[in-house]
Amino acid sequence: MAANLYLVCGSEEYLVKENARKLVKKLTPEGGSEFSVDIVDGNVTRADEAVKAVYRVLEAVNTMGFFSSKKLIWLKDANFFGTDKTSAAAAVTEAAAELAGVLKKGLPADVTLIVSAGEMDKRRAFYLACDKLGEVVVSDAIDPSKDRQWEGKVTDFITAHARSLGKNVSRPAVAQVIELNGANLRQIETELEKIAAYVGDRDTIELADVRAVGSASREAIAWDLNDAVGERQLGKALRLLDRLLFQGEEVIGLLFAVASRVRQLLVLRELVDRKLLRPGGEYMQLKGQLERLPAGVRDELPADRKLNPLLQHPFPVFKTLQQTSNYTRPQLIRVMQWLLETNQQLVTSSLPDRLAMEELLARIITVK
Repeated sequence: MAANLYLVCGSEEYLVKENARKLVKKLTPEGGSEFSVDIVDGNVTRADEAVKAVYRVLEAVNTMGFFSSKKLIWLKDANFFGTDKTSAAAAVTEAAAELAGVLKKGLPADVTLIVSAGEMDKRRAFYLACDKLGEVVVSDAIDPSKDRQWEGKVTDFITAHARSLGKNVSRPAVAQVIELNGANLRQIETELEKIAAYVGDRDTIELADVRAVGSASREAIAWDLNDAVGERQLGKALRLLDRLLFQGEEVIGLLFAVASRVRQLLVLRELVDRKLLRPGGEYMQLKGQLERLPAGVRDELPADRKLNPLLQHPFPVFKTLQQTSNYTRPQLIRVMQWLLETNQQLVTSSLPDRLAMEELLARIITVK
């Protein structure tokens, strides 16, 4: 395997760019600084631009670096090695094949080539050459619907990035960041940097900090509204409804959010009634309970990440699980019917939306 050929690619744009940047920093020749680094922009919109980018790389391979015998070439953000129209153009495939041919013959000993790209067509000559002759780092986006370990990976990312900012993150804060941002690492990075600036000299990011300055702060308040429903606290629920409506939230959106929480409660209540999950206990005990769910039960769970406890961060699942003690399964089924009726009422009735939502919250929280 060549020590001077690297391909960093994948569907997670943030990780691809971060890994490529770190690799460039590590491999930049000593003493040459930027004069020994040739960056070729591979982010193109037309086939002729892609061909020019490839030939700039080929030209750079045969050009000596300034002030140093060693040279680093970075084909940056290349988007023409995939399966789109530009990538499939004959001129582009020919140019990429020519570059692959150069790689097969071997790069000069004093030249290092780094290519960062999006998703690759792994059948093409260029990818096959890199895979055989160089080091390939694939950074694909985390898919919560397919990766059962996704929340652990995102948690590790949050912890590591916060540490790079000189901060620790409490467990509830981690859960809230994931709840608001999912597995979008770029968005999480931006949120953490903003929150770290807000925290100032304090060492630890807490749940209140995430809710105070997160760009999804409305969602955080909506989460509080759902918690008030789950905990059957009518006064708190009505106060939060006032605040959300004042901030410009639409009643229909809040209705759907409450419906989502009720459906979560219904799924968990079913598992509790079947003695597969138990409210109470410690947070870490829940993780063990979830891991021990029989395969047949796992297959019965909804595909929707928001409703499947195996596809969510365990901390919000733990909180919602405790709320199942406040409702029976028949009560939750009745509440689902009320939610449907209120949804129809918002569309067809002349009753003010705010009043309809207030009445619904009162019915849910006081259900017998």
